[in-house]
Amino acid sequence: MSDWFSTAVEMQREIIRAQKAQLDAAEKMLDAGRQMAALREAGQKAAEANLAAWRQWARFWGWK
Repeated sequence: MSDWFSTAVEMQREIIRAQKAQLDAAEKMLDAGRQMAALREAGQKAAEANLAAWRQWARFWGWK
């Protein structure tokens, strides 16, 4: 059987591993959030470009 100090040290290592796993998961979530923001921005730009194209097409045919 191991002594108390060795058990405490191993427990601290496990806590550190768990905290590192939490930080890694949080980083992945932040990366996903950044990607979602970029996707939303691209969608917004595409919608604005589509609206501009329709307006230009309408002007071409004499509509306002």
